[in-house]
Amino acid sequence: MKYLFALAIGTFFLASCNTTIGLGRDLQKAGEGLSNTAQKAKPSNDSSN
Repeated sequence: MKYLFALAIGTFFLASCNTTIGLGRDLQKAGEGLSNTAQKAKPSNDSSN
């Protein structure tokens, strides 16, 4: 019984680790997209008016 419980806990932690890594990657991609959009919207310092 203790073996089964330890196996279930171990599986839970491995699954949550993969979920956390995936979430980190998703947040990184969202941040990159936001940064790219901000760079495009930034007014240029072109003084050739």
